[in-house]
Amino acid sequence: MTLRKLILLNIILALICGALFVWYRMIPVPVLLQYQSVSGTRTVRVETRGKTVGAAVGELKSTDRQNIIVDTDRDAPIQTDMTIRIRRGTRAEAEIAGKKRSIVLYPGTIRENLKLNKISYDKDDIVRPALSGQATTATNLKVQVVDVKTRRKTVTVPAKNEVVFDRSLSSGTVSSTGGRDGKGVYKYITTYVNGKKTKEKAKLLSWVSRPKNNSVRFGTSKTGETGSVRYTRTFTGNCTAYYAGTNARGATGQVCHYGTCAVDPSVIPYGTKLYIEGYGVAVANDCGGAVKGNVIDLYMNSTSECIQWGRRYKKVYVLK
Repeated sequence: MTLRKLILLNIILALICGALFVWYRMIPVPVLLQYQSVSGTRTVRVETRGKTVGAAVGELKSTDRQNIIVDTDRDAPIQTDMTIRIRRGTRAEAEIAGKKRSIVLYPGTIRENLKLNKISYDKDDIVRPALSGQATTATNLKVQVVDVKTRRKTVTVPAKNEVVFDRSLSSGTVSSTGGRDGKGVYKYITTYVNGKKTKEKAKLLSWVSRPKNNSVRFGTSKTGETGSVRYTRTFTGNCTAYYAGTNARGATGQVCHYGTCAVDPSVIPYGTKLYIEGYGVAVANDCGGAVKGNVIDLYMNSTSECIQWGRRYKKVYVLK
């Protein structure tokens, strides 16, 4: 065989091998595309001429390549009937920092979905559902941005009213001793959710000067009460007096005695404890036809005491 014939033969063999190689590459290979979404799993059988997973996925329509994550190694060689796992995203609406936002939900945890949608958060933020929870078709993702700010401030601390019963004082006598306001250094911790202030806590760090409470003492020599007391409000009462004997009973069925009174129950409920300057403690247990509004009819020990009292306008404390 001449050299020319040998060369021609080699050329022909090379062309045949090339044609066989091209023909081999054109043979489609069946594979399984396993699509996972928040609504479930779907498997589709397709044929691909791609030689790698990435090339096979690249053959999909552009619309089918949107919002997908290929979990199988894209560089893995294609094998007959191999399964290519793909996560397909589903459009959803989330609320981020108080604003609506379109996101794509993928099968996986809420933490993974936040990362995939490039939504940042920190340890103070409120994320619902929980980060470890799985995304589903019912997932309503919500991230509330929480900011905590602190500041120090010196503030005036008003003196409190320290109110006590004192049976060493005559009933109806009110004795007060003035106190003074103080100053303290406070740490204020303010919480903002989505930019709006939601709560603020104040913590005392140190005193510049401590407050001294105002002391108010209610005399109770006739009724004998002792201990601390609080009042909710005061008003000027139109105070009258009555006496019906030692065995009289009020509208509540309780015995009337010095230390009880008749009231308008629509204004002062039965059982309310009052302190009346010039009289002392009186518990509301009775009513009367002429007792309306801020009229208070005080029970006395005798008719002569009623005459002596007459009608007086007095400061009334409603005790708590």
